[in-house]
Amino acid sequence: MMLGRATTEEAASTKQPRNTTRSEPTAVASRYLRGVGITALCTLVAYPLYPRFDAVNIVMVYLLGATLAGLRLGRGPSALTAIANTAAFDFFFVPPRYTFYVADTQYIFTMGVMLGVALVIANLMASVRRQTEVAAERERRTAMLYELNRELAVAADADAIATVASRHVGDALEGRACVVLTDPASGLAPSIAAGEFSVSLSGKHRELGVLVFAPHDPVELVSDQRALLQILASQIASALERARLAEEAAASRAAAERAALRNTLLASISHDLRGPLSAIAGAGSLVAQSTDHLDRHRRVTLGNLIEEKARDMSGLLTNVLELMRLETTDGLSRAEWQSLEELVGTAIRYNEHRLGAWRIHTDIPEDFPLVFLDGQLIVQLLANLLENASKYTPQGTLITVAAARGDMSVTLSVEDTGPGFGTKDPESLFEKFERGAEEGHVSGVGLGLAICRAIARLHRGEIHAINTKGGGARFEITLPFEPMELA
Repeated sequence: MMLGRATTEEAASTKQPRNTTRSEPTAVASRYLRGVGITALCTLVAYPLYPRFDAVNIVMVYLLGATLAGLRLGRGPSALTAIANTAAFDFFFVPPRYTFYVADTQYIFTMGVMLGVALVIANLMASVRRQTEVAAERERRTAMLYELNRELAVAADADAIATVASRHVGDALEGRACVVLTDPASGLAPSIAAGEFSVSLSGKHRELGVLVFAPHDPVELVSDQRALLQILASQIASALERARLAEEAAASRAAAERAALRNTLLASISHDLRGPLSAIAGAGSLVAQSTDHLDRHRRVTLGNLIEEKARDMSGLLTNVLELMRLETTDGLSRAEWQSLEELVGTAIRYNEHRLGAWRIHTDIPEDFPLVFLDGQLIVQLLANLLENASKYTPQGTLITVAAARGDMSVTLSVEDTGPGFGTKDPESLFEKFERGAEEGHVSGVGLGLAICRAIARLHRGEIHAINTKGGGARFEITLPFEPMELA
């Protein structure tokens, strides 16, 4: 079989067929021989009873055998059993015995009724048996279709759907199946080998692939099997169409998100870079003038302005790059046992030049245990929260950094007594480029809290923002806690 570009391996079933094909000569001969065997068994049972029972009672034994044959063997063997039972009754039990001659005409009537009743019973039993088999097969197919639909519904992509479908089709039709997916670039032109059957998997607007099936036995599929193959192909095509549409929708959403993110990033950076660049350009122009009308104080002021704006620009670009790095990091490579008290102190010292006009209070128990985390990232998280508090609260505000221990986690909190978040949803502040103040004197592009959330999630923790009862803002960072085992 030349399958072109196959996106899934062939699912080969190693199970043997459930039922021997009814048309096989060996199976047919076996059923007829069993019918004759039933006649012999009935004769063996009835022969010792003949001296004690009337011939009518002997007939019941043969009718029971005809019923059993109809239930187990099918119409042809059942008819043979009915005829053989009648002949055996005539030969062994109708006077004169051991001949087929019938002296009394009433026995001719008896044998005729016996044959008719036996044939009717055999036919009815064969019909019941056939209906039972059809019902069992229908139940099996329904269960198989349900299981196929259930697994197709949770399949992640087209390749997973092809794998699931190949396995189920092979099991359902007792053969080997393969789903070949269409290559959008080059198309699909599979070459089907002898003894293989193929069904096109078509969507509403395009060809999705081909279902190729090879039965274990090199025989033509019967009509029921072909119908089932078409039903299975329809189910698989629907699942593939759904997967392709989902992939296209996901690609469209990703493209739209990338475009929106790019536009937002460019707009935010250009807005926040324009101010510092203008200030730096203006201050640099004044300092570069050859006139001497600038005294020492003004030159120092302009130099400080240039330094401050350059630092703001550097911090803005650093935040963008840091967020990209954190979102592409899989785990913590520098995690160690750390003292939260030392990390909080480092974060406060890092923001010392910003927090001079604010009152800082720490509330960390002296016996607080060591915590396994990345100290540098936690310092950055706390520094971002302290910087955020200094931006959005008036000078003189109290900022409290606290830590509390739970059974399986530790909680860090940064709380202020400023104006809080107002009517703005606090949780929305953790999104990229979301700012507490849209315009005004507050610098930044709204990445500080997004970085805090990325750091918390790298530690398998969470961060939340809430308005306090007193009107201030509170950030809570919950991190998993595992006590350090002492050697």
